Amino acid sequence: MRSPDTYSAFMLDYAAGNLPPAMALAANIHRLMSSQGDEAALLWESVREVLLDAKGESIQLCKPEEPVADALDIIHTDFSEVRWRRGLSGVKYAPTSARVGQMMRLEPGQNVYSHGHSALEATVVLEGALEDGHGIYKQGEILLADSGFKHRPAAHGNAACTCYVARSRTPFWRLT
Repeated sequence: MRSPDTYSAFMLDYAAGNLPPAMALAANIHRLMSSQGDEAALLWESVREVLLDAKGESIQLCKPEEPVADALDIIHTDFSEVRWRRGLSGVKYAPTSARVGQMMRLEPGQNVYSHGHSALEATVVLEGALEDGHGIYKQGEILLADSGFKHRPAAHGNAACTCYVARSRTPFWRLT
């Protein structure tokens, strides 16, 4: 994760219903798989409710649409049955049942090219662990790579790493 501020802003936007579908799905997966994600979502939802109550009227913040079924479908996927396609970097990718974002699979020792981001990318670890030179992310944890963030994601340990990846619609990376 780039910074606590990026995470807080992401989870606030989730609670406010301001994330695009792929990012909202990443937040839902993170929330369902991680106590940290659930606690952050509950905190920001409480703030939203207090703001609504204090005003006594409806304000722009709205409850997020929760595609929980889509998140659960992704979480409970049998990754050995997925029809993976190898990308240019050799990393395997597959579309999701929700038709937003994609799954990425790194075999043990495999990595993605070193790259930077020009817009937000959210990566939630579904199985295994991911390292990127800034930290190690375990099952359910989310890596938020925002503008200017440079890293080299790799499978950590002796197991494959499968992730759900959501990207902003603007160009998201460049080789470094």
